[in-house]
Amino acid sequence: MIDSCRSRADFAALRRGRRFDSELLWMSFTADARLARPRVAFALSRRAGTAVARNRVRRRLRALFREHADDLVPGRYLVGTRGAVSAVTYRRARAELARLLEIAGAFPRTKSTPT
Repeated sequence: MIDSCRSRADFAALRRGRRFDSELLWMSFTADARLARPRVAFALSRRAGTAVARNRVRRRLRALFREHADDLVPGRYLVGTRGAVSAVTYRRARAELARLLEIAGAFPRTKSTPT
């Protein structure tokens, strides 16, 4: 289960977080052991397409985060896109997000990284 970043404090913490980039996505991450579950927010510019396309991408990213929710370190995650991601396959988006999460150290060291 994941929660949404909604408060000003969540976004202030994300501003202090580290940023990680890939070809399709970028992510800002701040670990916080005080949180019970990961909190996620999405930043999609108009370059990602129309409102319908942006909402489709947002739903896809939310579903990808749900796949990893039990394995993630509690913290705040902000994910953004580069260009028109709506044309990208689910498999490729999944691989990009998993790679970003691994680079960020969002998976505990005791568990293996999902593929």
